[in-house]
Amino acid sequence: SESLGDVFSVTFGTFKLLTTLLQCCDLKDIKLAYRVNKALEKGDNWKFLDTDRMNVYWSKFFSLLCMMEQIDVVLKWYKEMSPSLFYPNPKNILDLFQALDTANHLEVLPSVW
Repeated sequence: SESLGDVFSVTFGTFKLLTTLLQCCDLKDIKLAYRVNKALEKGDNWKFLDTDRMNVYWSKFFSLLCMMEQIDVVLKWYKEMSPSLFYPNPKNILDLFQALDTANHLEVLPSVW
């Protein structure tokens, strides 16, 4: 059984990861977002996030990628992440469409839809 300290550590870890990622989005800081993601992937840190929070995390991370990265990087992440790590919500799809439009790559649309 989990001790109160274990529960607090997991809850605090979840809060810290999501808060930091939200700050990355607000600041449009893709480098910091990559560092947060690397920390999440290290060891068992991913266990800090339940399924719902994991989907929120990947959704925010993907939206930031669409806003700040080159389209080839966005598409690489999209193919790796969806649907194994997260299910894109309507905002994520809109962000992806906008990124494709901005990069003049609408011809890719059928392959991501």
